[in-house]
Parts: sequence; C-alpha cells; structure tokens
Amino acid sequence: KYENRASASIGELLLLRVALAPLSTREGVESTKVVCLARVGDLIRLSPSRLTSIGSFISSELLGVRVLGVVGTDGPTRTLRFCLMKKDVTPTSLIGNAVREIGPIPSFMSVGDGYGGSDVKDTRTKLLLVAAAEASQLLNTGKLPNEHDATRQAFFGTGQCSRPQSKPLLSSSSKRDEADDQVLLQVSLSGFLVSLIDSVPTELAVISCHGVNFEAEWDTRGESYSSCSLATKWFQIDNHCPASFYPVALCPRVTEGKENIELKPFTTDKPFLQAKIEFAPRHRSGIQVISAGAQIHDVELFVDLAFIIRCQTFFLTAMDHILMTIGTLKVYSDDIEQWDMPKLNTTARYLNRRTGKALHFKRLTILPCKIKLSVAPNLALSKAQEEFEGPDASAIHAAVRKGDLLIGNGTGLGVKLGSKNKTLGLVVQGMFKSVLVDAILRCDGASLNLQGVGLYNYTSTSRAQLKTYLGAHYLASFIGNVPALIGSLSAVGNPLGLMRNLGDGVSDFVSEPVRGFKQGIEEMNPGLFAEGLARGTGSLARHTVGGFADSVALLAQTAASNMAVLTLDRKYAQKRDRIMRLKRKEKETTNVLDSLESGVQKLINGVLEGVTGVVVKPIKGAERSGLEGFFKGVGKGLLGLVVKPVIGTTDLLTEALIGVKNSVNVDGGFVLVPVRPRRALYGDERVTKSYKLEDAIASAASQQHVIRGEDYLTHLDMTDRVALFSVKRLLVLSSSGEELLLLSYESMNNIKVATVDSTYIVKIYCDENVVEEMSFDEEKTAITLAAKISEALYYAKKKRACI
Repeated sequence: KYENRASASIGELLLLRVALAPLSTREGVESTKVVCLARVGDLIRLSPSRLTSIGSFISSELLGVRVLGVVGTDGPTRTLRFCLMKKDVTPTSLIGNAVREIGPIPSFMSVGDGYGGSDVKDTRTKLLLVAAAEASQLLNTGKLPNEHDATRQAFFGTGQCSRPQSKPLLSSSSKRDEADDQVLLQVSLSGFLVSLIDSVPTELAVISCHGVNFEAEWDTRGESYSSCSLATKWFQIDNHCPASFYPVALCPRVTEGKENIELKPFTTDKPFLQAKIEFAPRHRSGIQVISAGAQIHDVELFVDLAFIIRCQTFFLTAMDHILMTIGTLKVYSDDIEQWDMPKLNTTARYLNRRTGKALHFKRLTILPCKIKLSVAPNLALSKAQEEFEGPDASAIHAAVRKGDLLIGNGTGLGVKLGSKNKTLGLVVQGMFKSVLVDAILRCDGASLNLQGVGLYNYTSTSRAQLKTYLGAHYLASFIGNVPALIGSLSAVGNPLGLMRNLGDGVSDFVSEPVRGFKQGIEEMNPGLFAEGLARGTGSLARHTVGGFADSVALLAQTAASNMAVLTLDRKYAQKRDRIMRLKRKEKETTNVLDSLESGVQKLINGVLEGVTGVVVKPIKGAERSGLEGFFKGVGKGLLGLVVKPVIGTTDLLTEALIGVKNSVNVDGGFVLVPVRPRRALYGDERVTKSYKLEDAIASAASQQHVIRGEDYLTHLDMTDRVALFSVKRLLVLSSSGEELLLLSYESMNNIKVATVDSTYIVKIYCDENVVEEMSFDEEKTAITLAAKISEALYYAKKKRACI
C-alpha cells in the first residue's frame, strides 16, 4: 500500500512506475521491476534523468539523483515508500545520458495519441518539470541523503518518509487541549479477597491477591500509544472443601535454600505475575497492533478432584444465572433510584468492534514457568460433613472417592452421581476402578516445565486462531512433561523425586569440599576444607536416606489406601482418612520415636478392627437387611479379618519411614497455610454476613466436637471457657478443648442471672427446675451469656413454630 492511503494493487504499482518512466519511452522497459516488490526489504532504484520529457538540460542535472522505493512494514501490512537519494555521478553515467539524447526511439516506444490527450501530457510534463527542479535544488543544497540513510528512512518511515499526524477537525466550541484526551489510571492495593459461596450455601474457596499494582494510560482518540501493566506480589487459592488433603490449591513456589533471607508471610523473592500490553495507534487497515509480555512466577499446584468439580459447577451455575437475569435484574442503591444490571454481552460486542477482528502482535512474549504438581488422594466425607455440605456436594465427593469420573462430556471434568453397586460384579468393578483412578492420578511434587511463547510480527485473523495456537503450544509442552508425571506417581514410589534427592546429595558432596577448599586458600585455614567435606558427606547421606525413605513410604501409603477400599467398610475408610488428615498436620515435626508410636497404634487398631468386625458386621447387617444383610456382614467381616491387619502393618511401615525422613531432613520446608479460616454461615438459612475471624474460628471448632454437622449460630468467649451455639445445642469447652457442658435447647425454657457473694451465677431452667449453673467473676460475661442463650432459645422456638 502507499503511505497515507488504502491498499494498492499491482496495476496501480505499474501506473506509479509508468508515471516516472512512461512505456512510450526508452526507459519504460524497466517497469517490470515493480512486480518484484513483494517481500519486506525489497527495493528498486529509479533514474529520473531518463525521463525524456523533462529535457536534456534538467536530465543532466538529475544524474546524481535516484528515486528509491523500499518495501517496509507499519505492523500488520506492507508499505511501499519512495524517497530521493543522492548518487555519485560516474563517467559512464555521463556517456550513457549523451547516447540516449542522440539515439533513435524504437517505433513501439514512440509517443502517440493513444497514451493520452495533449492536455494530459502537458499537465504531466509540468508536474515532472516542477518535481525535477525541486529535486535538483535539494541535490545542490546537500539535503539529499545517501543510499544507506535513505534506505533506513524509507524502511522505518522516518525522515522524509515520516507520515504527518492527521488531526481531527474540531469546531471552535469543541476545541480542547491534547492533554484532555490522555487518561491515566493507577490502582495500588495492599490486597483483596474473593470468597466463592455456592448455593448450599457453603464457602468453596478463597482467592486472594496481595500487593496489586495496576496502571493504564490511553488516548481517547486512538492517535497515540496506549498501555496497561499489572503486577501482583502474591496470588493464592485456598481450598475450603471438607476432607481436603491440601488446604491450599494454588500459590507461588517459595524459593528454598537461600540463606539469610527472611520473607514475610505471603511474599516471595519476586512478584507472582508481571504483565504489560501496549496498543499501537488506530491503524487505517482496522487491524489492532499489540505488543504484550507476561511473566508468571513458578507455582505450586495442589489438585483435588472434588474441589475442581465443585468449583466448575459453581462457575457454570453463576454464568447461567447471569445470562438469564440480563435485562431483568436490578441493582438498587437506595429506595429512590435503581439501575439495570450491566449488559455484558453488549459490552463484549463493543470491545470486539473496538479492537478489530484481526490482531497483529509486534511482540508477544510469555516467559517459561515451572509448576510443582501434587494430586491429593481421594478422601471420604464423614457423616457430619455430608449433612453439613448437602446432598449434591456429598454426591460429588462420593463419586470422586469411587472413581466415577467423566471426561469430555461437554462441560469439562465431571462425575457420575448416584451410582450404586448392587451386584457382586459391580462391587468388584467399583473397587478396582477406585484403586486404578487413585493409582493413576495421585502424585507428589511432580515438576512440570511449561515452555515460553515468543511471537514476532505475527498476525492473527481472529481470537480463535490465537487461542488455537496457544492451546496447541501448551498442549505440546504438557505432552513433553508426561514422562515426568509418570515418574512422579505415588504408585511407583516417585522415582524422579528419588533421583532429584540423590542428585542434590551428589552435587553437595562435590561442591561443598570445593567451596571449603577455596575459602581455606583465601583465609589460609586448612580446616575449612574438612568442614566442607563433612557438610557434603552429611548432605549426601541425608538426601540418600531421606529419598529412599520417602519413596518406600509413598509405595506403602498408596498400598494401604487402596487396601482400605477392598475392605468394603465405608466407616473404616472414613476413619482412616480422618486420621490421615490429622496426622498430615503433624508429619513435618514428627521424629522416629513418635512415628513408631503412631505406627504401633495403627497396627493394634487394624488387628482389633479385623477381629471385632467378624462379630459386629454380621449383627449390624442382620439388623439392617435381615438374612441377606447377615451374610453380607459375614463376608465383610472375614474380608476385614484378612485385610485390616495387613493395612495396620503397612501403616506401621509408613509411619516409621516418615519418621526417618523427617529426622534426616533438616531443611524443614515452607508450610502452606490458608489466608483465613472458612467463613461462618449463620443459622439454618446459613445467612451470609461480614466476615469475622472469631466467628470463623468458633464455627471450625464446632465441627471438631460433638455438635459437628449442625449449623453454626453464635459463640461467646469467656476467657477460661468458650460457649458454642449451634441451631440445636449449646456446647461449652474449656481452654484446652475439653467438653464441659452439652445441653439441647429443648431441655431449656428459661434463663436467669443471680448474685452470690460477688459471684455471678447463670442458672438454666427446665420447667422451674435448674438444669445447669455456671459461675463468673464478671457481671458483663454472665449477662452476655444469658442474653445469647435467650436468643438461641427464641430462635429454636421460632423454628419449631415454623415446622
């Protein structure tokens, strides 16, 4: 295309060449040069001195002038730019010009009436004479660049080839300063949280960002560059689903091994995310020119299938709700004014028109990223957790525990809900499916390397094309990491983790003595070499022993978890899962003796569970299903008699190996904790209120005691005691967590506060009889407790009246 105009065809390019040297002239045979102008960087040199219509005198003056045509680029399109350049006049040029003046013109090149009328020829001749005179003046005054500079100017569109800025026409009443068109937006946040609450309602997850800085600058006219940048120091997703093996789903990977660096909570040595995008001025072709770059910190990803499916269900439901309520939902600010819900589809269409259908990336850079992937084992929910989470969420957890996964059903990852194994064949099939899914998916600390993206001068005709390219790129990168995933599976003992440990140990065994030797020479102290040798040897021993212990422990733990499925005892599996979650919190600090003690207890429990199951299972089966249940109970009891002691023995081996690993591992590691406890929801309706940390802690504590599974109502901290109120009962705990008092609201109908010798006594009555008394030294505490009990009684009475 020409500069400052629409795209040019090959015919127009030929006409341009003909204007400089018409086909009726001897020089017109060079017109075919323009056809070759196809690639960026191609150029032609045209000689104005060969134009016969300007006369011999001016022609000789233009021997040192050339018209240089260069194919450049302004981003998404190619641009043909012409400029003048000076050229040294040689004797050959002078002789050639003289020969052309006296030489005859071939008949097919003679000027005839067919090329144009006399008025057209006179106008063209005048224009050529004026242009030739200006070119001659520029040459004589030394203002024409040499070929090198002229080529650069034509290629980059600078100097004499620079495009003048077009300014919009403004009336006198609408004129304004250019500064008014520039908008600058800067946002700096210390942090913010996003809480995801489903329709049960329960809090699924908390998304937190810390140290967020956003800056954007743009021109409302689109005549200058616009840019926006985003930087986030920390990004974390907390998993608040019950029975979650990992409390954190995603967070940056904290760099280990750096000495003398103390990081504050939720900070790393570099930001989690840095991204910048720059938009070029509005292009006349309608193509949006973009330069973008992004860098993501190495992350730790903890996959919990039940958590992923519940979050996927949440977002799909929220999206359907938004689409259904567009145009009907109102956002009220007060009783007088109201606004419609923003029409997101209209906004999306406007942005599509504004950015154009095609995108041209002068530069798109996404730096490589490493992901440490861990897949959690599928843990079962307890009875109380099932009641608290609701039937839909409980069905998802049960389906994941049984391995009933659905992939590629149109909505991503899914599960088959409500499936029951009614026959022996289906029972066996379900057992092996659960074992197989757990063996295939469960891994610990798999290292995935995602390759970076680098695109330069890339034109995407649609966003779908760009998505396809990026999707294919990262899919290929993921496929390249499949061997690392297989080598990190817990079912095979994480051999890659063992190799990394051995490699680190060997590296320290070699590097530490060398470092000590160098320091010994610098400080003239031979003892530093011995210290380095001792450090290297100790590191090799720790990494070797710890690596083998960890690998064997993973094998034993995976085998024990899968054998627990083979017992067909749901309560036994739930009990093991609950103990596993509790032990995991203490695993980092346990030593060999503590681990052996815990392992012996698990062995004894396994033997007792197996022996007692032979008697208990048939009795419970007969009570539930009669003769059929009795025989099923006999089968489960005999199966447990064989399998449960084996599981206890495997747990003993696992605990011992974990203790060995922790004893030799002096690094400690970085402990991941949620940003805050799970949100407290109030009453049977689970009302959402402003977040209070003390209520969240009290709600979490109530789920660890006898009132677990009941909805939280309120609590009272009494310094040496804590009163927890559910919708059904009152529980009083000591400062050590011991249960001191448990009362149902149905057994209470009145509350009074009495004073005896400067002691305030709260008396709880049932039909004029004192059920319980609690004494306090402070009147305020007693009155507050009485008020909260009265509120709880009123709530329970109102609830019974509604029923």
